[in-house]
Amino acid sequence: MSEPSIRATGHKFRIGQSVEFFPSRGVDHRSKGQYTIVLLRPLDGDAPQYRVRNKTDGHERIVRENELSSR
Repeated sequence: MSEPSIRATGHKFRIGQSVEFFPSRGVDHRSKGQYTIVLLRPLDGDAPQYRVRNKTDGHERIVRENELSSR
């Protein structure tokens, strides 16, 4: 399934939404902070994934939904 065809079904957040990223264990905790959802990604097992962009430095990363919180 290509990225543009992913439906929002099962995703809690929407593109353009501001979120707070709380990295899981093993991820650099300096990456914690405010991000914007830029793309909905396929499920990773049973967890939706997102591409997010850091509001401060513009760095993008792929994260699981359980690492995000709405602001």
